[in-house]
Amino acid sequence: MIHDARTDLPEVLEADVAIAGGGPAGIVLALELAERGRRVLLIEGGGRQSPNGGTSIYDNTTSGRPYPLTGSRLRWLGGTSNHWGGWVRPFDPRDFTDAPSGDLPGWPIDADALNAGYRRAAAWCEVGSADYDVGRIGLERRARLLDLANTGFEHRVFRFSPPTRFGSRYAESLDRSELIDCRVNLNLVELQQSEDAVSSARAVTFEGRSCTLRARHFVIAMGGVENARFLLDQARVPGNQAGLVGGGFMDHFGFTPGLMLADAGLQYERGRIAGDDLMTVMAPSAGTEGPNSCVLLTSTAPDDILPPAYWTNRTSGNAAGGHYRISMINAPTARRESRITLGDERDRLGLRRPHLHWHLPPTEFEPVIALFERWMDAIGARNRARIKWTRKTPPDENDNVGVGYHHMGTTRMSADPADGVVDPDGRVWDRDNLYVAGSSVYPAAGFANPTLTICALAVRMAAHLDQRLEA
Repeated sequence: MIHDARTDLPEVLEADVAIAGGGPAGIVLALELAERGRRVLLIEGGGRQSPNGGTSIYDNTTSGRPYPLTGSRLRWLGGTSNHWGGWVRPFDPRDFTDAPSGDLPGWPIDADALNAGYRRAAAWCEVGSADYDVGRIGLERRARLLDLANTGFEHRVFRFSPPTRFGSRYAESLDRSELIDCRVNLNLVELQQSEDAVSSARAVTFEGRSCTLRARHFVIAMGGVENARFLLDQARVPGNQAGLVGGGFMDHFGFTPGLMLADAGLQYERGRIAGDDLMTVMAPSAGTEGPNSCVLLTSTAPDDILPPAYWTNRTSGNAAGGHYRISMINAPTARRESRITLGDERDRLGLRRPHLHWHLPPTEFEPVIALFERWMDAIGARNRARIKWTRKTPPDENDNVGVGYHHMGTTRMSADPADGVVDPDGRVWDRDNLYVAGSSVYPAAGFANPTLTICALAVRMAAHLDQRLEA
């Protein structure tokens, strides 16, 4: 059931698993565990439908490249799914590699480890299909697309969730479950720890009410910034044996390099292909070098710098010309110096406020520009399109760039405690019963939005915790 901690809060709350954070990771994990017959405590710092005065908890400072950290986070049941755009696709197999991303290793699990999780995640995200294979869905037979044969690039698809607002969509399921005790307006503030485990935790309301949480296992699922912030604020920081709690912050960043004249009516935008709510992008083929970024095309008005006659030229045969803006979604690189740290100022809960240093230097754009140039040359060589650079140089260090508002990597997963915070099951390396869920565990990311993978990892964690509870 869902209870408001401001009016209903016992001195002690107990469960098999206690989860802090009511976003997609926490909600999916709680419901998956309850389906397996496990008692779950789920606490959310905000209310059912609003922050209830908790917005100031997210106040922060930043340095490095400018980043809109405050506005990209939401604090009520459902978390940032409450402003999610609904873009969905799994990470590609090439994303699940142990090859270094920057100066840190990649994933300690392969894509096959999430196959079952991705199928379940599609249902949780209310996606009509879990199939992203271009051949099986007959995409290139049904759509007007550029010919990418032998170019080193291929078509990929995004599907779309309604989008699912996890708090409102699954509120009834949380409310009617006899195995889930969900408390809103209750904030986790402290872990009581032994040398290698968490014995209990303390949670409070803004009004000063306090309770003790007791469970066999504890899960931190408060988001890509708050997960690291909370752990760093503990007197003994769990999982920080390598100094990586907070380190390795990543977000997808954008780049808009040019314009294209090609056949009119190319179907690269959402809703252009009958019978499927999907969007087509272009990405480097498996096995090719360079970042796993994708190229998007958006129909646009002619460039008024060029004479009108340019845009009336035929691009091929008798096809009329169409004009498109070219943009890219780019895989981030994990860097130790891109990180969350804590300042001295404290919020109303007594937690130190976070500081984000986003290390995204101009050199990070160089492989992106090189990838675009390869794509431009391959497409231009077919004499089916004309492409014009609009930006050929990286943005300056202090320039704003488009971001995905995807906070990833601050409690990274690793095969070895020397390289991360949590193990391949999401368990904090030096705490036997403490876990972290959500995109903060990503050691690397391609160009896909993180929500589907968040849910897939939550499904996988539920199966793991269920097995541990049997012991």
